[in-house]
Amino acid sequence: MKAQIKPQPVSAANHRRYIYLGLLILILQLIFHLAADALPIAQKRNLQKDTLDATIERLLNDSQTLANLKFPSTVKRFYAQRSFDEAWVKDDENIKPATDAMLLLDCVRQYGLNKENYHPKELTYGLLHDVLSKENLASNEQKAVFDILLTDAMVSMIYHLHYGAFNPVLTDKILDTGSLGDLQAASFLSGALEQKDLMAAILTVQPQVKDYIELQNYMRLITGQYICDSYEVPQTEVQNIAINMERLRWVNWNSGSFLHINIPSFSLSYQQADTTYEFKVVVGKGKTPTPTLESQIKYLETAPDWKVPQSIFVKEFIPKAFKDSTYFDQNHMAVYDSQENFVKIGKSTLEKIKLHPENYHARQTAGCDNALGKVVFRFPNAYDIYLHDSPEQQLFKSTSRAYSHGCIRVANAELLAELLLKADQQPTKIATLQTAMKAYTKKTFLLKKPVPIIITYLTCAVKDGLLQYYDDVYQLDSSLSLKMYGNTNQLTKNQP
Repeated sequence: MKAQIKPQPVSAANHRRYIYLGLLILILQLIFHLAADALPIAQKRNLQKDTLDATIERLLNDSQTLANLKFPSTVKRFYAQRSFDEAWVKDDENIKPATDAMLLLDCVRQYGLNKENYHPKELTYGLLHDVLSKENLASNEQKAVFDILLTDAMVSMIYHLHYGAFNPVLTDKILDTGSLGDLQAASFLSGALEQKDLMAAILTVQPQVKDYIELQNYMRLITGQYICDSYEVPQTEVQNIAINMERLRWVNWNSGSFLHINIPSFSLSYQQADTTYEFKVVVGKGKTPTPTLESQIKYLETAPDWKVPQSIFVKEFIPKAFKDSTYFDQNHMAVYDSQENFVKIGKSTLEKIKLHPENYHARQTAGCDNALGKVVFRFPNAYDIYLHDSPEQQLFKSTSRAYSHGCIRVANAELLAELLLKADQQPTKIATLQTAMKAYTKKTFLLKKPVPIIITYLTCAVKDGLLQYYDDVYQLDSSLSLKMYGNTNQLTKNQP
């Protein structure tokens, strides 16, 4: 038989102890629930931030996400520098950078760019509202994608405003490596986000040269300075301006003095800090065009010998010599073999030259009918062209001056030579220069500081507040229009 255990009566002290313990449990439960309820207020955004950072980092390691970006490597560098912290999807008290960026994207046309290149379908104001909303209308995935795409759009704009969207040398792919160029978009954008005016900061990357600034101001005028597309503007005019703004971005403009030759306007401007000198030039024919390039004039040479370019020697001079064996003598030229031995021109030697023209070349001696004239301005380049005087001064009277084999002939070359020596702090050598040119005496004048020379192809410019057009002498506008706008519309040319 089991023993029965009788319940013991609860003492008053124990009763109170149980009551206190129950109250303590209730208080702890209340504190826990209050803390849980308060968590979204105090820590919700931090928890979301951590999740958003992780989402951004995950997406930037996703091949599909990267494939949708124009500058994937640059975007990854940008976020890595900030530990994958979001750049644009901030709280409602810090939305100005995002709205500034969206406004800039709205007005890309004012800067000669195409909106289609900057994710217009994904970066909408409706989605911007959702990702910035307190009500969490967008998921972390949507917020991260929006943040990444807006960064890619800003990086693209920075590079395109500075280097151009269709730069033949510094392409998007090359720039994305971060190994070339004087501007790194990832670092620049990080700094721009610290500025009060993001839009103004980004626009500083544009060329600060007069020709570009004037075209930019004119473009903003005709497309609407603050409200895009507020005027009816002929599409061809907008495209003409944009094409030439694009070309100007391809140039590494020097902040000091430089020579600027523009092929379609047949002009040379020597730009100094407070003065600009203008000269007429003759440029290459359509079959032998003058190339666009950047180099430095390192020295001047009076009474220069002219080594005839091989293409001219073979295609022009040899056929003329077959018709008239005295052609080379009459033009003060001599022919040499590959060992620099003089070759007397006759029927038999012309036959040999015709069979193996690569073994021969011609040089023209100094004189009043020398193709290079009294003085030549030497600058290194891959095309073997020069800037030089010309014995055919009558050509400068023509309106359209595309006559050369690619070299640039400049009117009033003596003045240009004197200006370069004076600016180079060598005024005492000007008299020697003048004497050498007058007597056709060969002398070399080294420049202490080489002068940048830039050759461009600009088919329009702003002069006295009005847009002025130049003849598209090499018919290059249509090909660039096709790249920029996807059409081959005949752009305006020969405008009054």
